[in-house]
Amino acid sequence: MRFDRLDLNLLVALDTLIERGNVSLAAEDLCLSQSAMSGALKRLREYFGDELLIPNGRAMVLTPKAKQLAHPVREALLYVRYHITTPGKFNPSTSDRCFQIVGTDYSHQLILANVISQIAKEAPDISFAIHAPDSQMVELFNRGEIDLFISAQHPMLNIGKEHKKIDLFTDEEVVICWDENPLCDSDLNTESFSALGHAVTNFGPNRHPAISEMVFEQLNIERRIEVTVSSFSSLPLAIIGTQRIATMHRRQAEYFARLQPIKILALPFPMPPVQLVAHWHIIRAADDGLSWLLAHIMSAVEKLDEQRAMP
Repeated sequence: MRFDRLDLNLLVALDTLIERGNVSLAAEDLCLSQSAMSGALKRLREYFGDELLIPNGRAMVLTPKAKQLAHPVREALLYVRYHITTPGKFNPSTSDRCFQIVGTDYSHQLILANVISQIAKEAPDISFAIHAPDSQMVELFNRGEIDLFISAQHPMLNIGKEHKKIDLFTDEEVVICWDENPLCDSDLNTESFSALGHAVTNFGPNRHPAISEMVFEQLNIERRIEVTVSSFSSLPLAIIGTQRIATMHRRQAEYFARLQPIKILALPFPMPPVQLVAHWHIIRAADDGLSWLLAHIMSAVEKLDEQRAMP
């Protein structure tokens, strides 16, 4: 189909070429031969009167025109996907949708595990892909390829302000340590906090820091980092039997304190509260399936708060 002399199928090729910056990889993504993708790039160059992608050694770089086209092309394709080609009526009992969700093991442990368990009973064909947060996942979210991004709120998260969000609950950062650690007690102060060895969490291949790590850096809190793990759930194992300490959100610390020999202490200095937020792309504002999932998430949050309020 053509619109103003442009074959609209070429927009899909252009979007993939811009994302990949490589003809071969773009061809693989669209299940095309390399010659077919090269032909599509040639036709795009002719239409726009621009090279779009320029060889640079073994790689290819985007021209200013290609960078200019990246956002509107992506937005146009997302609009078609979520407002035209996607059926408007969502039926959870028959849907086989796979929800793409970004979240740490903190959000999975406290909320998503219960949500997924409940949904399995009423929508057995729905599946979930849970991704750890990192810079690539933020980029995919901003491109509209992630359904929900659940994270502590922080300006450095780089999620566009135009997108939708809902507050889930508030938490606070606490210190955890082995319950037999003689150096970790209620007299913990800023000096001893900095002097003790620390275990911290980074996510993904690019070692994306946890939000709390960003806050510590902003506050100029010095620490001696001895162990780095890939999930919050690994922090207790990194401190048990040692004189190390770690910091984590209180709700998750309370969970581990019931199962493992750790104790919880207050931070020796003030730190902003942790606000857990669920973000979704603005293009999905009318997504019935996502609204249904969010309703389940909010129900799980309410139950979580009720359980914590019980004596």
